[in-house]
Amino acid sequence: MGKTIGVPALPYYCPVCENKLPYWQPFRRDIGNGKSRLEPGGRLCPLCFTFERTRHIVLYLKHFKILEAKPRFLHFAPENILEGRLRAALGSQYVTTDLFKKGVDRKEDITKMTIQTNSFDFIYCSNVLEHIPDDRAAMSELHRVLAPGGTAIIQVPIKEGQKTYEDFSITDPEARFQHFGQADHVRWYGPDIQERLEAAGFEVTPFYMADVLGLPPAELERMNIARKELCHKCVKKK
Repeated sequence: MGKTIGVPALPYYCPVCENKLPYWQPFRRDIGNGKSRLEPGGRLCPLCFTFERTRHIVLYLKHFKILEAKPRFLHFAPENILEGRLRAALGSQYVTTDLFKKGVDRKEDITKMTIQTNSFDFIYCSNVLEHIPDDRAAMSELHRVLAPGGTAIIQVPIKEGQKTYEDFSITDPEARFQHFGQADHVRWYGPDIQERLEAAGFEVTPFYMADVLGLPPAELERMNIARKELCHKCVKKK
């Protein structure tokens, strides 16, 4: 009789699309003026193309049972696959918004939204503020539309150990890549973003997703979420 050859188990898992994976795909970053650069190391799920931050928030919502409370949920710049999951869980309680993306529920300028005050219990705003010149106005608007006692999870690219760096005279996309890490970014944040968020009225708790999820190192590696990304839990006082 012939020998049965087993199929090797796939070593990785994406909690967003819920698929086992053989590898993680590298990210190609826009460096301006039609140029791009393939970054070393795998970050993206090769099936749903989500980053660590999306895998993180899916696990965060599950770990803290956020969706079970059926919050009025506002999602900025929604990732398509995450939007589908959240809309299925929350129905009409879930609202997407973006100024430029097609298919969102509301087209809003984050610095001057038409949304009524105290409209949402939970806000997810990831990798948005680094694109916004007047980020202080945006933070104030996030605070305004959040209901008392509500929570906003805000995430931006942060350079640890440095203060926020911005220079609005830099407008060339390639120069912005050199200064701010991406062609369409207008600043590099430092941990002092907390001061800006507090000035908008929030009670702010910085945290690392990989630390609060309570997962063993092997699971962090399996889901490719061991990367340290500083987030901010921003609560509006009751």
